[in-house]
Amino acid sequence: MSSRGERAVTFASEGLSIDGRLRAGEGKLAAVVLHPHPQYGGDMDSHVVMTLFDVLADEGATTLRFNFRGTGASEGDFDAGRGGAADAQAAVAYVRERSRDASLVLAGYSYGAVIAAAVAGDIGARALVLASPPAAAADLQLPDGIPTLVVTGDRDAFAPAAALSRLEAPGREVMVLEGVDHFWFPGADRLAEAVRTFLKKLRTDQ
Repeated sequence: MSSRGERAVTFASEGLSIDGRLRAGEGKLAAVVLHPHPQYGGDMDSHVVMTLFDVLADEGATTLRFNFRGTGASEGDFDAGRGGAADAQAAVAYVRERSRDASLVLAGYSYGAVIAAAVAGDIGARALVLASPPAAAADLQLPDGIPTLVVTGDRDAFAPAAALSRLEAPGREVMVLEGVDHFWFPGADRLAEAVRTFLKKLRTDQ
């Protein structure tokens, strides 16, 4: 168990054992955080994933981060599309079993943001947080009716502000942070503040 009260957990996704870290929360909020592309070094220990995880945990959420199949100690072979979505849905089900009355926030960074956007409507997410979704390389589609925060940097070549600006709509905020690139060195502290502000507004609007 870590100093933040996390514990190692496993859950099943299509018969595969998926490795994760769970922090039990005190409030009526639950969250799942999805990591960047493992074929480019992404996993659940990414500093951006940890930034999102810590903000959500600070909000009292029961929060889960995990490795997609074929990554780290998770079984199977990495499957960028269908398998990633299945793992995300299994993670949400696992968290909901432990926090049945909680509203769910789905968060993701880079590839994880694409998967989060793809499954948010199907799993009934209360809100969506997307850090650097790679709109330059992926056909990013956001579900309607889910409050969404999209955060990128003005130096992010993979998630360019010009491509993401088309997503802005009522209930969707696109935030562009000056001096930040796709890897959030520096900038993670400013991402954390943006997410805190978004969650505070979400509580106010409830």
